[in-house]
Amino acid sequence: MKTKNNIFGLLFCVSSLSLCYAQDSDSSKNQTDLGVSIQVYPAGIIPTVNLEYYLNEKSSLVFRLGANFVDRQDFSDVNLTEEGEGFGGSVGFRRHFPSGKGKFVAGLNLDVWSLNIDWTDDNGPNGNVQSGSTYTLVVQPWLEGGYFLPIKNTKSQIGLTLGFGREINAITSGDEVEQGFIASVLLQYQFSL
Repeated sequence: MKTKNNIFGLLFCVSSLSLCYAQDSDSSKNQTDLGVSIQVYPAGIIPTVNLEYYLNEKSSLVFRLGANFVDRQDFSDVNLTEEGEGFGGSVGFRRHFPSGKGKFVAGLNLDVWSLNIDWTDDNGPNGNVQSGSTYTLVVQPWLEGGYFLPIKNTKSQIGLTLGFGREINAITSGDEVEQGFIASVLLQYQFSL
């Protein structure tokens, strides 16, 4: 129950921020960017398609849909190996700070991933190896910060951000799998519609 309350609290915070900034927006300055990104973290890779909707010059909402390919190698404290994949997406809020030819961004994101994880584990002193599969719905709140640079003579830009957050196994069907803090690097290309 505590996890569900935390999830609803995070969704409420992101929604509240969005509504506050939407009220201050000037509709003549709204723009929408479409793009792709690749997010890399120590235990996997996440390719996504992104939509960024600008509420005004200084703030935007970010929506992502994609896949999450997991290979936790020896990072798991729960099992010997954990590998899998799944799909999901995220909603986020960004603030933009113009600097030089580009802009710095700072954001708050909430990802939800539906993952199937195949795992192996040591069953004890006799060396038997157990294996199985676990379904988990992962909720991942995370913060990001980075820099976007426009590409000359185009309506596009490229950005690099660093992220830090936490994976939370909100729903699990099967044996326990790893969850915890996560850091990532995200490379994004986007163009104005």
